[in-house]
Amino acid sequence: MLELTRLKVFREVASLGSFTRAAETLGYAQPSISHHVAQLERELGTQLFERQARRVQLTPAGEVFLGHVRSVLIQLADAEREVAETARLGGRVLRVTAFPTAAATLIPAAVAAFREESPAVELRLTEADPPESVPALLAGDHDLAVVYDYPALGGGQESGVDLEPLFVDHMAVAVPAAHPLARADSIRLVELGGETWLAPHSSVCRDAVDFACRNAGFVPNVVSETNDYMAAQGLVAAGVGVALLPRLAVAMSRRPGVALLPLSDLVIERVTFIATRSGAYRSPLTDAFRAALRQAVAGISDPVLPLEDFEPQHTVAAR
Repeated sequence: MLELTRLKVFREVASLGSFTRAAETLGYAQPSISHHVAQLERELGTQLFERQARRVQLTPAGEVFLGHVRSVLIQLADAEREVAETARLGGRVLRVTAFPTAAATLIPAAVAAFREESPAVELRLTEADPPESVPALLAGDHDLAVVYDYPALGGGQESGVDLEPLFVDHMAVAVPAAHPLARADSIRLVELGGETWLAPHSSVCRDAVDFACRNAGFVPNVVSETNDYMAAQGLVAAGVGVALLPRLAVAMSRRPGVALLPLSDLVIERVTFIATRSGAYRSPLTDAFRAALRQAVAGISDPVLPLEDFEPQHTVAAR
């Protein structure tokens, strides 16, 4: 019989790659961690870790075992929560993570609506982009994640995740207020081919900017990189360059000295989703927060550059 404590110790050592760090995280003495792992290896009859000078690494058998352990521990945690909530023995905790722009706009409005209906629930909120939040969701660290995707980039849906679309964000262009095109009703991206550009650091958002410009027939001359959309607006206002921004970022705040324009040609769209683990226990609290998120969308949409219901349009393939 495999002991639950040993499974948790094994998972922590595997995640951190260190007996010492696992001991610190779990509040155990390091010899206790070593004992649990050694006993687990004896019970399984195989070595789970390769011991190295400064860290440990999973063996092939350890990799296989880790997948099963994660699944078992997540299912047990789901079972505990469902029993606790059904019997009203506590467990009224909701863990939510969201990408930074949503955390600054969508989440506060959703929290306010959720608090009105469930004031006694403990909310644990974190901020992370999808490359970090989705694996954490699958690991059972969150009950719900607010994530985004660029369908045109063809990344595909992560296995084990259910996605509920919230809205479509058709990107907008930020140009200096003194720019010759600043007073236009809309703009074609190709008209900015000769400009200097601000863009995110290497990321899926940077891939989206490069994709959009490439489809417009040019490679952007990127002179400054930032993942902070407020900083990007400030640099645009200072005349450093132009930028392609999500409309959700515009809803957060508009910097003076910047003109924000819709694109007249479909360039690229970013879709925001509510993500949950496929087949996982979904508590009434999770459903209530999903409803609060849907309610919040209308309140944060910029009146000039509104977000749209989920009806993703076709985007031409990259050249």
